[in-house]
Amino acid sequence: MDAKKKVFLAAILGSVWIGLALWEWDAFKEPVHVPLSNVTGVAGSGRTIKDNVGGLRVNLDLLASARTQREAIFTTPRNIFAVARPDGTLPVESHPAVDLQAAQAVAQQAAVLQLAQYRYLGFMRTGERRKKDIAVLSKNEEVVVVKVGDHVEDHLVLKAITPENVTIRDTGTRLEQTLPLSEESPVQQ
Repeated sequence: MDAKKKVFLAAILGSVWIGLALWEWDAFKEPVHVPLSNVTGVAGSGRTIKDNVGGLRVNLDLLASARTQREAIFTTPRNIFAVARPDGTLPVESHPAVDLQAAQAVAQQAAVLQLAQYRYLGFMRTGERRKKDIAVLSKNEEVVVVKVGDHVEDHLVLKAITPENVTIRDTGTRLEQTLPLSEESPVQQ
């Protein structure tokens, strides 16, 4: 397509758009402004709420019974879908809050044991202007080289590096452990 045909086609499309805009402008009608009026229901009186204050009453007995219901001790409902044992008794359910605390304690102990497997062997400084220290860690026979913010493992993140120690955070338990610079060489382990 040459330039003349493109200009001609653009002119036709532009004139069509201008024509449609003028047609809509002509068809546009200003919305009718009508004052609000009460169409259904009872027409309101000119009285205010202050006039009717003397008619309000508080049911104190109902209020007191609601307070005692709020203060009542909540017991865990019985599980009606629990499968009965062969001797006819239902299994004793453990309290979920105790189970949750026990699970958190076990998870924290596992995180401490996992963090204790790491040794801080040293660090390297890669930039003078921007401190981009790199820590060298070891776990068993494996050597890991990481920067601040890198994942040591899926749930372990390196939080800080200094010449004396590193700080590793377990994202699951939010437990942080500081590992001092290891004095022993990796061969002696």
